[in-house]
Amino acid sequence: MERLETVYLLIAGAVALLIGSGMVIMPATFYGSYGIDPSGSVDLANELRSPGFWLVLAGFAIGLGTFRRDIRHVSLGIAAALYLSYAAARGVSIVADGLPGPGLLIAMASEVLLGIGGTLLFWRQRSTAR
Repeated sequence: MERLETVYLLIAGAVALLIGSGMVIMPATFYGSYGIDPSGSVDLANELRSPGFWLVLAGFAIGLGTFRRDIRHVSLGIAAALYLSYAAARGVSIVADGLPGPGLLIAMASEVLLGIGGTLLFWRQRSTAR
């Protein structure tokens, strides 16, 4: 099971790092892949960049659990919370605003899978620690 946790944390951490970096470094390209053009508004670009550093930091904390067993449980919890919160917010948006494009639906499906995976590993590790 430790190998599965390691692989999961590497993937979950890398995804958050890459997404966050894309949001901060090249928001027009990153969001353009979803059909969103932030270049027309400084306020929109600012708002879309702002969560990027949080994702970079979270990705780093998640990935660190791969190398430091003493914080692995925390890393799994951060990953589960991060991905499930994004998926839940997208669910609220679907109810309130309607269906987004296919790229964002794929993002939501990925977030659900990563969130559930992190939650299951978190719970399993917690139950075996007792």
